[in-house]
Amino acid sequence: MKFKYVGEAIGHLRKMQGLTQEELGKKVNLGRVVIAKIENNQRAISLEEAKNICYVLGISMDTLFGYVEDESNEEDESFVMAFSSKGADEEELPEIRRIELLVEALFTQEQIYRGE
Repeated sequence: MKFKYVGEAIGHLRKMQGLTQEELGKKVNLGRVVIAKIENNQRAISLEEAKNICYVLGISMDTLFGYVEDESNEEDESFVMAFSSKGADEEELPEIRRIELLVEALFTQEQIYRGE
C-alpha cells in the first residue's frame, strides 16, 4: 500500500500496531495534537522525529519512506536523472530516490519553521 504523504503512512502503521495517537506521542515525546497534525499533513516531520517514530513502530526509515508514493516522475528535474546520466547503477536508483525524498523533507521543514 502506498500513501501520498509520510504522515498518512505513519497513521496507517500506528493503527496496524493498535496504538492511539496519544500512545505513540508519549513514546516519542510528542503530543497527541502534533501526531495528529503529522498524520494529516498539517505539520512537517523532522528527521529526528521520523527516526524516533520508526524506532517505536519497529521499522527502518527506508521502510517508512517505502510506503510513500514516489512523486519524482518528473525525473528531468530530479537527483535520479542526474545520477542516471552520470552512470549510476539501476540498483542504486531506489536509494537515490529515498535520499531525494529526505532532502525535499528537509527543505519543506525549513520553510515551515521560517513561516513560508
